[in-house]
Amino acid sequence: RWLKVGGRIGQGCGGALVLQLRSGNAAAVVMLQDGADGHEELGMSRQALTELRNEESCRAAMAIGLDPPVFLGHARLTENIPQAAEQVRGIVRERRADAIFVPFILDAHADHRAANYILAEALKGIDWNLRVFGYEVWGLCIPNVLVVIDDAIEEKMRMLACFTWANAAIDYTHSTRGLNMYHSRMLGAGECRFAERFFELPRKEYIELVERIRISSRDT
Repeated sequence: RWLKVGGRIGQGCGGALVLQLRSGNAAAVVMLQDGADGHEELGMSRQALTELRNEESCRAAMAIGLDPPVFLGHARLTENIPQAAEQVRGIVRERRADAIFVPFILDAHADHRAANYILAEALKGIDWNLRVFGYEVWGLCIPNVLVVIDDAIEEKMRMLACFTWANAAIDYTHSTRGLNMYHSRMLGAGECRFAERFFELPRKEYIELVERIRISSRDT
């Protein structure tokens, strides 16, 4: 029972998501933020940009036969950590998730760090063992897990291609394919062509790490 929290569908762990679905096991995606920052510069209302980005996420999910994401729709994650944590905790309990994917805690993007603060708070109210996998978005992780995604790369690219608005600014499809190709170097020659990397921790150790990083961030 697999849950992805935050981040664009397909990015970071899209190959692992495809393989999870292909195996016949459950998977779901939770989108924390409305993704509509900067709507004024684009001449759009916040609601219009939110709807555009949500529609792209739904198309990406449909491309691999995944149910539409759960959209929590928070405008500012750092201002809504307790509320978002309670929502995520409810979803984790409902789905009885045992593997959760989230942007790597040391990712350069403030919203991705906030997603970890939210998840760590949510998991404090969970009483079973589960694993948390930090995936790569705006920087590299400290990998202790590598997943070969040769058989899933084209489906991952189809998901990313659904994000027309985002790809107009940064070609996520091209850059992500290159990153996954580069990670194949972690294995021997010819063993794989594409791979995803993750930093995995069990629930309690993940919560402790996030708390230490959060406290350190306040002190600097």
